[in-house]
Amino acid sequence: MRSTLLSLSFLVCVGSAEAQYNTKKYIKRNRKAATMTCGNSTIYSRGLLVEGAKVFSGNSDGSMYYYNTEKEKVQLLFKLDGFVEMRDIERSGDFLIGIQSGEDGKLVRLNMNGGAKIIEKPEWKGLFIDGIDMIENRGFLMGDPVDGFFSLYHTNDGGKNWLPCKGKVPAEKGEAGFSSSGTNVQLLNDSTYAFISGGEKSQFYISKDNGKSWESVLLPFYPGESSGAFSMHFSTDQTGVIVGGDYVNSDLMLNTAYFTRDGGKSWYNSVHSPRGYRSCVFEKNGVYYTSGRNGIDFSLDNGENWIPFADGPYYSLGANEAQLVATTKQGKIQLFDLISPDTKN
Repeated sequence: MRSTLLSLSFLVCVGSAEAQYNTKKYIKRNRKAATMTCGNSTIYSRGLLVEGAKVFSGNSDGSMYYYNTEKEKVQLLFKLDGFVEMRDIERSGDFLIGIQSGEDGKLVRLNMNGGAKIIEKPEWKGLFIDGIDMIENRGFLMGDPVDGFFSLYHTNDGGKNWLPCKGKVPAEKGEAGFSSSGTNVQLLNDSTYAFISGGEKSQFYISKDNGKSWESVLLPFYPGESSGAFSMHFSTDQTGVIVGGDYVNSDLMLNTAYFTRDGGKSWYNSVHSPRGYRSCVFEKNGVYYTSGRNGIDFSLDNGENWIPFADGPYYSLGANEAQLVATTKQGKIQLFDLISPDTKN
């Protein structure tokens, strides 16, 4: 059963930002960021998984590449005709799981010791899958609405089998998911699932009983086919950030980022916003990073204020203990030094 959480609160900030939030010192420094290329300059990556020096990318041609950032090694792990675009990658044990976001929904379950299996379900025919998240053997998958309801599935065996969540979530007219970086879903723990929607209506949805019942909060993104909530990241059960905007008007800064301190019951507009539409948000060591068509920004206060970090188009973000990893055009990933949470501006 769907219900509405506490009433939405938000702040709108107009006028020029303080000088410290317009600093270009990080942008200048990051123009020389180290770059690695997968060898195919015609593709780009929205799916990203970072594990120390190991980086896995899910690409626009359906392939999966492996990068070793210490050895500067690049290797093609998966490419199969008919698997058209991979927009999210997760790990479960010895397996990497990549989703196809296309006319039909399917997964590849890749054994790191060799071998790959394509997972398809009859009801996924014609389904656009937006994102997945895994914690060990537990996983949650979200796809666009079918017959007026969001497509919500979960697994408890590492992705071998996927069952529909018992709780059905109706979608409003024009409401769907954005799979821009596979980060519009998150598994907060082994029983709490969350996802966000965009389009004509943007909402935050959460279930604390493995998808049996759902609650929702309306998000004040501008309605429209190209706008809404695109990416979400909770660093704790209570602290989270949602970013988005309008990818057609990607330089529009108003209403592009919101933060919560109460587990999603209420969402507040960032005081100093990112520099436009953002398609991915990620947290490492207490610092949030968000990326989009015109750059990367970071926040030291859990999304309340954002500071310019790098210029350029970036699709997805991840990090190890030393570096921020960002995907960009022409099959490239770039490596940046992480911001210290003790940074003073």
